[in-house]
Amino acid sequence: MQSSYLIAGIIIAAIATYLTRVIPFVFFAKREPSPLIRYIEWNMPLMIMVILVFYALKDVKWNEYPFGIAEIIGVLIAIFIHVKFNNALLSIIISTITYMFLIQKVFI
Repeated sequence: MQSSYLIAGIIIAAIATYLTRVIPFVFFAKREPSPLIRYIEWNMPLMIMVILVFYALKDVKWNEYPFGIAEIIGVLIAIFIHVKFNNALLSIIISTITYMFLIQKVFI
């Protein structure tokens, strides 16, 4: 396959990706979002946090040492920070750092 075909394919894919991102903003710029979209926009960080928590806890071996203690501490810290500061990114970062510290330095 010639490199010109690859370059053309990459350019077409880039344009298609760009257009799919821009077209909704062009068509709906002057419309007010529906209540459903507002609800999803307002609750999306919490939805993502719930998905991350369930994903993090799905493979925990609750009957083997350390019995999921690091995971529980990480989840509790995430909940506390999210309730206190209402910042999903901050709670994800701090709880992840705490969890990584616990599994690498404390519960070896």
